[in-house]
Amino acid sequence: MKTLNIFIMFLVVALFVSPADAQVDRTKAPAAGPAPKIQLGDYDSFVLKNGMKVLVVENHKLPKVSFNLSLNIDPVVEGDKAGYVSFVGSLLDKGTSKRNNQKIAEEIDFIGARLGTYSDGAYASGLSRYKETILELMADVVQNPTFPQEEFDKVVKQSLSALQGNKTEPTAILQNVRSRVLYGEDHPYGDVETEATVKNIKVEDCKAYYNTYFKPNVAIMAIVGDITTKEAKKLMKKYFGAWERGEVPVHKYDLPAKIEGKRVVLSNKDAASQSNIQIVHTVDLKKGHPDVIPVEVMNSMLGRGFMGLLTQNLREDKGYTYGSRSSIQPDKLVSCFVAGAGVGTNVTDSALVEIAREMNRVRNEKLTQDHLNMTKATLAGDFARALEEPGTIAAFARDIEMYNLPHDYYATYLQKLEKITLDDVQAVAKKYVDPENAIYLVVGDRGLKEKLARLSSTGKVEEYDFEGNEVKEDPNAIPAGVTVSTILDHYLDALGGRDKVAAIKDVSIQGNMKMGPMTVDMEINYLNNEKFMLKMVMNGQLMQGIRYNGKVAKVAAMGQEKELTGEQAKPFAMEAQMIPELNFEKLGFEAKIVGVEKIDGEKAYKLQIKGADDKIKVEFFGADSGLKLKTIAQENGMTQIMVYKDYREVEGVKFPYSTITSVGPQEMPLTVTEIKVNSNLDASIFN
Repeated sequence: MKTLNIFIMFLVVALFVSPADAQVDRTKAPAAGPAPKIQLGDYDSFVLKNGMKVLVVENHKLPKVSFNLSLNIDPVVEGDKAGYVSFVGSLLDKGTSKRNNQKIAEEIDFIGARLGTYSDGAYASGLSRYKETILELMADVVQNPTFPQEEFDKVVKQSLSALQGNKTEPTAILQNVRSRVLYGEDHPYGDVETEATVKNIKVEDCKAYYNTYFKPNVAIMAIVGDITTKEAKKLMKKYFGAWERGEVPVHKYDLPAKIEGKRVVLSNKDAASQSNIQIVHTVDLKKGHPDVIPVEVMNSMLGRGFMGLLTQNLREDKGYTYGSRSSIQPDKLVSCFVAGAGVGTNVTDSALVEIAREMNRVRNEKLTQDHLNMTKATLAGDFARALEEPGTIAAFARDIEMYNLPHDYYATYLQKLEKITLDDVQAVAKKYVDPENAIYLVVGDRGLKEKLARLSSTGKVEEYDFEGNEVKEDPNAIPAGVTVSTILDHYLDALGGRDKVAAIKDVSIQGNMKMGPMTVDMEINYLNNEKFMLKMVMNGQLMQGIRYNGKVAKVAAMGQEKELTGEQAKPFAMEAQMIPELNFEKLGFEAKIVGVEKIDGEKAYKLQIKGADDKIKVEFFGADSGLKLKTIAQENGMTQIMVYKDYREVEGVKFPYSTITSVGPQEMPLTVTEIKVNSNLDASIFN
């Protein structure tokens, strides 16, 4: 009986389902339904008597609350004091009229909360049971900062240290040059923080900025979490109600001049094995403009992730790079289109051509519907995931208030996204992507200039230094008669003379190197330009040791030892050369003069040197002193820079007693404590 009932049920269902199934084409995916209007959730808002706007998003799922204060102000041109605005943000929570830096940190840590300050606001969060304590601390740092001189001095020191590392960091150089070239010195986005501008900043500059712009009538406070609007009103009146309003300057800036033609801009990075490249130009795209969402879709199809046209071309097809990206974001002043990648030096010009090709493709061709569908699905998914965070609702509310957006701007996002067509994508690409009128920006070796010039509309390559200053060629930079030979002869003379240098049979060097918080004791020995030994010891333990006896090298590190012979030992034969310039050609070196630069204020001739092993390095020799000032080389894909200072005479020959080695942002200064020359070193120490 049970079996019969099941059979009858199956038959009834089949009769109802079959006719419908007969009309379904299963070879096609079902059409998507209409995009829903998102219910973002309500937020309350109110305004304090001093003009401060407050937005409240209640979320009682977790016992947490956050406060985010934003100032709706215009950026300023910092000029020769670039960096002082960011200093304001760094110093706000470093001392108030009630608390010093340590006390602020202790009170925040005690309740397990977070507190951060910026040049245009502040942020605090923690458990909701501590909300009043959190808000009181936040109010204190926002309304009563004292900008202590000792804390200011620390920020200056930290900034100068960071800038030192940025001198050789390609992404930092790229940012500096792009800012200057796109926007110029008279636009706030053209400001570049340098050692000189940081040294110009006084604590009074920070105080003046704070007193001018930190006013409640330009502030928006977004509160999210386990708090009611009634509680928020009470607390905000208590801790921010007495904050006095004031007039805040409004700044207007002209749009930067449109780029005409293809301008190629190079920032030199000697001996770089990789180039960082970008094609960039400005665009006028404000938040809330109808083009914003179509532009987001277009840019995602062009340069987002592994499905973007750029990565498909430069990575999958050409193998030039791991990935290539593009970006374009709306901005209240002026936006910027950027498409770029990191590529090998040998394909720099080719990669720029391919980026431009894909930029033209998205302008001139309709892309595929499948690509569009996948892109819209990805963006919709991103939007949905963002909504899982309560802070997203507050951020949306803040944007609506700050940029005067329609109140349903974000609620209808998915509907607007769904309506975008391939025609829309092509239309905004034509409007906002223009490789024919753009800057082709390269941070890489100057040897690329000839190839890069072919990409320029004028046939010229503009050159900028790491700080974004234009490098202007000096026609008398290399005087007539100056050759590689005269530079090397001058160097040997500066050391003490060719004869005295040639008379050196052995050298022993003792010193210590700083590697972050660690100090490493070093010993280096040379004998007859044939044997070499290096010992690096920390806390009595051998970190690294090398012994080369002219034929065999033994390398020890971390308790392991390896013997190298034949071809593997050849590099150590070059290390054994005490002063290789003495036998330059005999050792197989080839060199050419590639320019002139200032090294610590001294004019220096720059030599590009190729060794017998085909490795290339760049060395700088003082035009006046004759001494070697700097070496730039590539080791295992990393740029290594060595700066030589404090030359002292030992047995009639000068040696640098200070060598600063930099690999990326890491600096490792070596201070020599003793040098011995011709001390009859025992040859057995090299075995």
